[in-house]
This record gives sequence, structure tokens and C-alpha cells, in this order.
Amino acid sequence: MTRLLLALAGVILLAVTALAAVWLLGQLLTGLGVFVVGAVGVLGRLLWFLLVTGLLGGLVYFVTSAWRPALRARGGGEAARSGAAARPAGAAPVRLEKPPVTSDTSA
Repeated sequence: MTRLLLALAGVILLAVTALAAVWLLGQLLTGLGVFVVGAVGVLGRLLWFLLVTGLLGGLVYFVTSAWRPALRARGGGEAARSGAAARPAGAAPVRLEKPPVTSDTSA
């Protein structure tokens, strides 16, 4: 009779252990599923952000590269195109002189 009771206890213990292992595997798979769904959501929003910013950046680049400021002088002479028209009429151009070269041997 003792052998029968020990065998029955062993079977019950084995069944409980198997059920616990199945429950634990289910919990792990549920956690993995939640992680995957969250990652898909974040990566989807990141892809949407990159597409929108890429399109808007391309639109801004196109508009700014196509825009040209109007020339101030009528006729668009060479002085107006070179940027000399932006300087006041009485201003002399600034000339920078090179500093004298000295031979410094102290090191």
C-alpha cells in the first residue's frame, strides 16, 4: 500500500511540475509578445517620423534652392551681381596687410 501511495504522490508531483513549467513558458512567451508588439510600435512611429521629416526637408531644400532674391539695381549689371551693391557708396574697400615675418629661433 505504501508503494501505491508513493507512486500516486510521484504522479501528482510530476503533473504539478509539468503544469508549472507550461505556465512559466506561457508567461515568458507573453512577455516576449508584449516586447515585440512594443518594438513594432516604436519602430513604426520612427519610420513615420523619418518619412515625414525626409519629405519636409526635401521640400524645404527644393524651395530654398529654387528661390532667388530680386536684384536691387535695374538691369542687373555686373556690380549688382558681384555683391558690390550691398556696400554703401562712400565706403572704401578694406585691405588687410600681412604681418611681417620674423625668424624666431627660440624654442
